Amino acid sequence: MALGASIYKVNLNLSNLNTHQYGDFNLTMAKHPSENESRMMFRLLAFAYCADEKLEFTKGLSDVDEPELWMKSYGGDILQWIELGLPEAKRIKQALGKSLNVKIFAYHPNKTQEWFDKIKEPFENNEKLEVYAFNVEENGPLDVLVSKTMNLNCLIQDGMMYLSNDSDRVGVSIRKL
Repeated sequence: MALGASIYKVNLNLSNLNTHQYGDFNLTMAKHPSENESRMMFRLLAFAYCADEKLEFTKGLSDVDEPELWMKSYGGDILQWIELGLPEAKRIKQALGKSLNVKIFAYHPNKTQEWFDKIKEPFENNEKLEVYAFNVEENGPLDVLVSKTMNLNCLIQDGMMYLSNDSDRVGVSIRKL
């Protein structure tokens, strides 16, 4: 019997001091059986960094034709395609063909630069693509914050994201590659 996705409810209070965006988001996240809790939390960080009322989680790992997150227009066009990890160049090209904007959030500190050096050349002048690297800096790992129902605060300031609940806080650096 196949395992189903685990459902998590998140109340996210966001304060992005870089963009002056503040808000509360009530989110439902599904964790695929093959996904670990840290990866799920990196998806949440990607949401927080790109936060918008129209941004939504997709089927992700359950559907290879969808990104981790996307934002669609009212007409169904994909305005923003958000990937997590270290996608192959072919997948990036497909995303660029389907969306007005593509963001990739890499979270493998020992592999990110090598991956980026391999794939960057064909995309160097493409203004539709932005690539970022997450790195847990303080009080990691992210999964200390995980519970089925999460009340989290996210502060974004000067290349750092701080995600916290009532008892723990994790600092994650983010840099554009």
